Amino acid sequence: MLSLEKIPNKNRRLSTNDFQSMSINLDKTKKNKKSSKRQTIQAIGENPIISNSPVKSSLSLHLLSKKYENYNPPKFSNRKIGPLKSFSYNSFRGLIKEYNEDRVSISQVIEKPSGSKFSSWPKMSYFAIFDGHGGDECAEYLKENYLKFLVSNRNFPLDIKLSMTEAFKEIEESFFKLKCKEKLEESDISGSCALVAVIFDNKLYIANIGDSRAIMSINGGNKIRQLTVDHKPDNLIEFERALKNGSKIYLDDNDDPDRDITKLEFIKDKNELKKKLEEKLGSDEDKVFRVYPSDLAVMRTVGDIKAKKKEFGGNPGTIINVPDIFIYDINSNDDFIVMGCDGIFDDLSNQEIVDAAWMVFKHRGKNKNYDIHELSMEACDMVIKYAMEKQSTDNLSCIVIGLEGVDKYLKNIELKKRVNNYLNNKNN
Repeated sequence: MLSLEKIPNKNRRLSTNDFQSMSINLDKTKKNKKSSKRQTIQAIGENPIISNSPVKSSLSLHLLSKKYENYNPPKFSNRKIGPLKSFSYNSFRGLIKEYNEDRVSISQVIEKPSGSKFSSWPKMSYFAIFDGHGGDECAEYLKENYLKFLVSNRNFPLDIKLSMTEAFKEIEESFFKLKCKEKLEESDISGSCALVAVIFDNKLYIANIGDSRAIMSINGGNKIRQLTVDHKPDNLIEFERALKNGSKIYLDDNDDPDRDITKLEFIKDKNELKKKLEEKLGSDEDKVFRVYPSDLAVMRTVGDIKAKKKEFGGNPGTIINVPDIFIYDINSNDDFIVMGCDGIFDDLSNQEIVDAAWMVFKHRGKNKNYDIHELSMEACDMVIKYAMEKQSTDNLSCIVIGLEGVDKYLKNIELKKRVNNYLNNKNN
């Protein structure tokens, strides 16, 4: 298994998610940012789809040559397995953070566990980003143990979706038992979001807890599918669950744990939530929706005992560890998948991320004798550096997974190169 530390301190990002058949159009204006992004998120059946309008940006290949202190190039694969043609990953503390709370974990081939009741074992791949907050203990525990919990689940691999859900429940119980004591001050209060993908034959199983995100480029980048839903307080499903459990949502522009709670303006209903969304979008201040009690800016996590245990001041049922799990067929026109923490998606739209990756595959693929693995590495590098170019203040973790669509594109480029070389040699 490949593992890599990352850095974030999440929980600062606007995300607007679909609620049943409702879609919300929004302009996202970031403080000190020159560009605005318009996204429309709609639900089609069970799976979220997103289409983005063009966005002006500072994207160019020169970003690949930029140097950052303590930044190392992404790591990448060297072989293809079934629909998985390549992958690359990296995790960096970012421009401001001094520490790394996140973890990345990858297993290109999920090994058969000892004692398995199955005589044969299918070829499966595993990718995960654990975006920690409040310390790195929970994210580290997930990195080291979630895959073990998953493959040892009695339903795996016959029912991967159920196995993923149960594994998250079991690993949180294990983490609490290991790290949490009778007194809060003696307990580990860290938590983590989780974004986990399993590729099995031509199926993609992707589970999300929190506000990391996965997207897919389709048909040469002409279509973008958002594979996951962000679990933020401004998501209406999450908002209504909070209110049902007696918690409160507020729009915060003062990240001060000693703030006067009596002066917070709690949002009463979804109509007021819509008004607060408009207020946030029209403001130059870096405001964020939070939930009280806990003051978290995300509604689903693993860990966070202070938010979940009543004896520690939490409100059970508000912050939950239940993942959304989507299942997709992987088709021949699917290009690649980008998985990223909220530090990536805070400052880059889905369209900008896909454009960044395609700039590498198209332009570098034409001019360099790189294979798909090296180009995937540069695509991952480009996405992270593009986020830093946009002045992302968070930790940055990214995984790029190459599929058949981009593999075919690069093979066609290579074929054209060979034909041109043949014709040039023949004419000479």
